[in-house]
Amino acid sequence: MKKLLSLAAAMAFCVCAGAQTIVKPFDIPLKDSIFYQVSSAVLIIDKQDVEDYFKGLDTILTQRKFSKEVYRNIQFAHLNAEEVQRHYGMASRFWSASRNNPLQYNTDRISLFWNDGESILLPYLDEILPELLEGGKIQVVDRSTGKRVQQYQMDYENVDNKTFKIFRFVKGKIIWRESEVFLEQMTHVKS
Repeated sequence: MKKLLSLAAAMAFCVCAGAQTIVKPFDIPLKDSIFYQVSSAVLIIDKQDVEDYFKGLDTILTQRKFSKEVYRNIQFAHLNAEEVQRHYGMASRFWSASRNNPLQYNTDRISLFWNDGESILLPYLDEILPELLEGGKIQVVDRSTGKRVQQYQMDYENVDNKTFKIFRFVKGKIIWRESEVFLEQMTHVKS
């Protein structure tokens, strides 16, 4: 029985370890960056990646007639096509005007979706973060040490039969969780 339990534990460990991926960020000099601060880290995003995203998004949104289904972020879920077009227009104009300005975001602060300021870009950055983190295109700085991490891990979680990515420091502390951005968190209060 002990051997059977040991075998089952070893198999479970292999399955869990197999779901984890170690990501080593590219060591590329970032000339023009966006600093995106979350509770445990500062994510440094190359503005060229955001520029490429906006160019592609311009084409996709036009082709799909500004459908909200282009986005995974729950903030777009309640919009109609005209509102998607208006929000994208505002964000696109802000992006064009601020390309040479430093941009900093902090998830500790509340940002309003329709704000005219820099927070109008936040849902768009949230859209591309998983892809950039998975590809090692973002530099990650641990807030507790102030040092750039050489690697981090990507895990998966299943929420309501949907799979979401979780990015963690190698020691386990969460850097960024997809489900917090792409899934509406509902709490049911029983009276």
